[in-house]
Amino acid sequence: MTGPAPAWLASLELDGDSGLTGLSDLTPPDGGEARVLVRLHGAPLGFVSVPVIPAETLTLRVQTAAKTTLATAVHRHEELDARTGNAGWTATVACPRQFPARGEAGVSIVICTRDRTNSLRDCLRAVREVRYQPLEILVVDNAPSGKETNELVAALAQEDARIRYTCELRPGLSSARNHGLAQARYDLVAFTDDDVIVDAAWPAALAAGFASDPEAVCVTGFVPARALDTWSERYFDARYSWGELAEPRRYDLQDHRLPTHLYPFRAGIFGTGANFAVRRDLVTSVGGFDPLLGAGAPGLGGEDLDMFLRLILAGGRICYLPSALVWHSHRSDPDALGDQIYSYGHGLGAYLAKHSRNRQLRAALLRHGLAQVGVVIGRMWHASRSSELSRRSAGLGMTEIRGVIAGALAYWRAARRRARLSTDVPRGGEIVSSDASRRHESSLPS
Repeated sequence: MTGPAPAWLASLELDGDSGLTGLSDLTPPDGGEARVLVRLHGAPLGFVSVPVIPAETLTLRVQTAAKTTLATAVHRHEELDARTGNAGWTATVACPRQFPARGEAGVSIVICTRDRTNSLRDCLRAVREVRYQPLEILVVDNAPSGKETNELVAALAQEDARIRYTCELRPGLSSARNHGLAQARYDLVAFTDDDVIVDAAWPAALAAGFASDPEAVCVTGFVPARALDTWSERYFDARYSWGELAEPRRYDLQDHRLPTHLYPFRAGIFGTGANFAVRRDLVTSVGGFDPLLGAGAPGLGGEDLDMFLRLILAGGRICYLPSALVWHSHRSDPDALGDQIYSYGHGLGAYLAKHSRNRQLRAALLRHGLAQVGVVIGRMWHASRSSELSRRSAGLGMTEIRGVIAGALAYWRAARRRARLSTDVPRGGEIVSSDASRRHESSLPS
């Protein structure tokens, strides 16, 4: 099957003359399309797409296109940036050049990984370039099959004292996240994945989100694609809303609600597990991440959706800052895409099963569930057209549906088994490290 022409992905800062910065490929190809994230003072404004050829005028043509298609976003940013005094919350978090590179609140970056040394190496290379202090970089090796991750982190820790290694022997992303929370030095804990490239200002933006609002318990950010070379990457990018850009937003149960009947239960509205930070003590207070959810657990996913929802239902506030930016590497081949879509559907089903006793959720699904199904089908159709994937899109849709059903059944079975086996196993998650894990702690610099 012949896929669409690859798109060269890059970013461009309008304030200055640094030019285009390529993402997965530093230089543009000989043809095709350039898809460029345009930024002003570091804040992402939106995307423009132009032909790569002629290459010698590519930067100028991107700048010209940005002035036309993103004129409203540019004006809005300049307006917010010019406000002084009692400027309002949106203005305080709109411009990254206002975010201090040093703060009273330290940030622990937690990267959970399992047997993916190559992608972890790229991730850590970018994380080491971040501009924020105080900072630690904590790699949680989850049920590893070998010593490769330990050896990689040990070598990097000799060059960068901020890097630490720790091991969680119990498999599952929620167990790894809980372990990271327990081991983190600082109360602000930022999570990202090992297939992500973080922006240099990422932790500063997250810290600014918490500093701007004392009621914030979680800050999420923008997650655009790092590459769109294959139809698999294009389908994923169009199917899921990670790459949708918006102004800073706040969410809670009182003053900052979305106008949807499925709020706050609708999946994906708050952010994604590839890019978020929490106040550790507040996550601890709601029981931590559910070990039945997440990759490597019966749910296969959904631990981030579950945590965001539980924080909101507990009366917390989630802030979304587009300037808290990371680039995600989507699955590039059909088999990996199918597996990922099944896992996402499975996680969604598990998430819905866990909260199916909530009367508000049940009522919303009964009244508005069909409309939401229509929204999902519309996204699938859009993803099919965007990726030039018409014949296989129905199969991917069925894969996702099968995953939702299987995820719900898997969670119900696992929850019943957990209830039968022991009352010692946590219901929401636990913020403790097993004795076996502690015995495997690294002696790397602390």
